[in-house]
Amino acid sequence: MLRAYIQKAASALLEFIGRLLIFNRHHPAVAEYVRDVRYASEDPRKQALDVAVPEGQGPFPVLVHIHGGGWHFMDKKSYVRIAKWFAHRGYLVFNIDYRLAPGTIYPEQVQDVARAVRWAYDNAGMYGGDNSRVFLVGDSAGAYFAGLYATTTRDPELAGAMGIERTIPPDSLKGLLLFYGAFDMEDVLTTGFTSIDFMCRGFFGKDPEKYRECAQVASPIRHLDAGFPPSFICSGERDKLHSQSVSFDRALTAAGVPHRVLFFEEEEYPEAFHGFLNAYFLGCARLAMKESLEFMADLQ
Repeated sequence: MLRAYIQKAASALLEFIGRLLIFNRHHPAVAEYVRDVRYASEDPRKQALDVAVPEGQGPFPVLVHIHGGGWHFMDKKSYVRIAKWFAHRGYLVFNIDYRLAPGTIYPEQVQDVARAVRWAYDNAGMYGGDNSRVFLVGDSAGAYFAGLYATTTRDPELAGAMGIERTIPPDSLKGLLLFYGAFDMEDVLTTGFTSIDFMCRGFFGKDPEKYRECAQVASPIRHLDAGFPPSFICSGERDKLHSQSVSFDRALTAAGVPHRVLFFEEEEYPEAFHGFLNAYFLGCARLAMKESLEFMADLQ
């Protein structure tokens, strides 16, 4: 536990510097950016979201952004530029936070995400949104949450196993944007990704049997069928978590799920490291954002 809080403190410092120097530089104009709207009452600081409202006339398609950070780190403040980028292009964006490990672990983090998505669905109309057109976007652990949540919308038993009371209607979830995510919570332990064992066991717990049980229930790759939402999968070969995206691509193909992949070869895109989307000046980040926008446009 002490190690977790030391790492969180170091990560928070690096994240703060990243926000100042890189993450949120050169963000585009939007009609309004509403900060820290509460979607639940247990933790007013973390159970909150921002709303990026596009300029122009709605109704706008809705995009819920779920940040990454290995279940322990990061928050929505590091994704303001990305939220505004999508809003600038006509999406009503809900940029959500959720409580973090080690203080909050599975399934409570999943429940936070589910409540935030449901709040966005229920309240989109107040900001000019069309909740019949909802997309989820996440990077790293955020991609994990997006993929997992999508499996629960069509499986009430699975949602109940995680304590999710209300999902959005499955027909309203039009697509997912999944950037360098984790999708198989057992196989991910073998990837060699930095501190992956610490992060995963900090999320599910250290007991091996309990971990296996949680991984069976809460791995998106294990609950796929042809009704899973169309997905955009993006990752770079340089990233040690890349194999998770490759496996998810194959599983979606086997299940007959329409999807599109953008995988950056290491020789051509050596800068496509884990987390590249936050570095707006990288060619791979710009291409990934461009193609994700094209993917969503094709689904409307």
